[in-house]
Amino acid sequence: MAYGHKTEYRLRMRAQVVLHAARGRSNARIARETGLHLDTVRCWRDRFADRGLGAEEQRNENRR
Repeated sequence: MAYGHKTEYRLRMRAQVVLHAARGRSNARIARETGLHLDTVRCWRDRFADRGLGAEEQRNENRR
């Protein structure tokens, strides 16, 4: 999923953040390597830690 070309860009980037975090990288390093803002990395890591893989699906359901 993290490298698929048909996967929505945002989801690919979130997967990248989770994979980097699983490798023990710091938020600052993840932000630097992915080109994301540090606050974005923090938000996505916190959301994943709180809600797991279903976090994005839960957010989409709440919008409808």
